[in-house]
Amino acid sequence: MGAQTNQSLVATKDFVSGTGGNAMDLAEGLFAAAVGLSSSPPLRSQLTDSSIDIALRRRLADRAFSSLSTDVKGVIADTVALRWSRSEDLQMALEDMGIRSAASTAGASSDVIGELLAVSSMIHGNPDIELGLGSKRAAPAARAQLVKSLVAGRVCEQTLAIVAHLVTDPRGRRIGAMLDHAAETVADQSGKGLAVVDVARPLNASQKSSIEALLVTRFGRPHYIAQRVNPDVVGGARIRVGDTIIDGSIAHRLQDLRGKLAG
Repeated sequence: MGAQTNQSLVATKDFVSGTGGNAMDLAEGLFAAAVGLSSSPPLRSQLTDSSIDIALRRRLADRAFSSLSTDVKGVIADTVALRWSRSEDLQMALEDMGIRSAASTAGASSDVIGELLAVSSMIHGNPDIELGLGSKRAAPAARAQLVKSLVAGRVCEQTLAIVAHLVTDPRGRRIGAMLDHAAETVADQSGKGLAVVDVARPLNASQKSSIEALLVTRFGRPHYIAQRVNPDVVGGARIRVGDTIIDGSIAHRLQDLRGKLAG
């Protein structure tokens, strides 16, 4: 992402928390706006054109999304007033805020991050489902209905809303990458990072605490720990945070030792 988009995304985090209406309704409205921009590149370009007066961009957005609630239109108006590196980044920002807004309504007993990752694993484990959800021939509504039929009743309403939106508006992205990014966004909304930890067997309390402390030291904030049992790890753990990999597995140590001996 460009520098302008990165700066603007920081500002949009406050837009979500600054509304006084129903956060789930706000999420649905923002998702609808993002989908609307997918079908109208000219509108997207106008709303992100910094040469057009901010007041005019806001009026254009208000007319384009006149059917949405006052709260949603207010957030969109604030968002189009910002500067974006690419016109597509406006859609990404609306989607990001929708995910954050939906996640903010989940109760303490809900695990939206874990559910998003579980849905991703379920889809990857079934080639037919992955093909159906990724098919460009299938109508967006059909893809949304398919994923709802698969996970409804198994996940909370927040997770369902996020997943349904993502398969409706993939914009050329892979379903796994979308769900993983959504999980990272939900974690960030709660002030945490997301760490995917591959282990040979589930971590005990002491091991998990050690990894949590390591991540706070390394990244400066707590992390949601998503464990994946992977027999290839052999022992120890392989930790992935975004594009950063911390490989403390025995297999990696042996490979490193063999490399040093061979060198």
